[in-house]
Amino acid sequence: MHLDRVRIERLRNIINIDISPLAPLNIIHGANGSGKSSVIEAIHLLATGRSFRTANPKHYIQYQRQDALVYAESKKNRLGLNKASDNQATVRLDGETVNQSEIARILPVQLINPENMDLLESGSKPRRQLLDWLMFHVEHKFHGLWLRYQRALKQRNALLKTTSSAAELLVWEQEMANTGAQIHQIRTRVSEEWSVFFAQIIQELLPAQSITIEYLPGFDIEQGLLQTLIDSRARDKERGHSLYGIHRADLRFRTAHGTAEQTLSRGQKKLLILALKLSQMKMLYAKGCASVVLLDDMTAELDSAAQARLIALLIALNSQIFMTTVDLAAVQLVLEDVDFQTAFFHLQDGCVVKDAV
Repeated sequence: MHLDRVRIERLRNIINIDISPLAPLNIIHGANGSGKSSVIEAIHLLATGRSFRTANPKHYIQYQRQDALVYAESKKNRLGLNKASDNQATVRLDGETVNQSEIARILPVQLINPENMDLLESGSKPRRQLLDWLMFHVEHKFHGLWLRYQRALKQRNALLKTTSSAAELLVWEQEMANTGAQIHQIRTRVSEEWSVFFAQIIQELLPAQSITIEYLPGFDIEQGLLQTLIDSRARDKERGHSLYGIHRADLRFRTAHGTAEQTLSRGQKKLLILALKLSQMKMLYAKGCASVVLLDDMTAELDSAAQARLIALLIALNSQIFMTTVDLAAVQLVLEDVDFQTAFFHLQDGCVVKDAV
């Protein structure tokens, strides 16, 4: 889906702005604190129901306001999200109230920002989320199974903190094992398919490196999840949560000489992370789905050559791009050889300023 218009109200320093007409490539520029990243944040919020900057809506809803609104239009759909300070949300698709997952499915958003660049060194959660984002968009059964697994995990964790019996735990362990086995099968299949697209992209970004994706399931496959959970009850009770399961899955990236985090330079790691996200978009594109890409302040992370390669690859995947920058001149230099419809939006104090570019 490509967006034609975005309206944002009461979000950070944005009182009310209407950004249109949008192009395949949208450059949002202005000084620090002008509201550039808030535009990216709003689109991410609309697509996923959450901000990438904070988990607390009170931190992005304007002071003394009760809610924030993000509204968008495409040629086919009208999308709206009203997010209240108590985290309640009203989500609308073409005037009808829907679940957030319905918006997420038709508006696949990939965020690439400086915080993403630490994905290799951070804990397993962002890498697991990377895989699950892809699974959500290519395997429709996944979301329902994931919700069932999360409910069972929550119930088991609650029982671990009480004097629960083995029989009480077994009920939820069986549900975790059943749904977890299905999720593991899907993750295995999807990660194998993803690896093919990843190999193609990594050859373009890091041709001198041979890098593979290894999926770690989070439990002993030979023993099985149910038996693993039963055997770990005593340790889990001591810790107060479940140590094993598909919620502990991870991804590892290997080069010919060891793990990527040990052997690659910082610049190579950045290109690896871009390759992971680009290969996911390429896989979706092969299945007939184009992504919306949010590039937040990437001039601070990538040199001009890397930026040019990134934009060229995104254009080839029919992606719609929203790119923020404080250095418009540097971005214009990168775009000199780009034959792509581009729109420029200058933000100042949370408002769009009309000027010539």
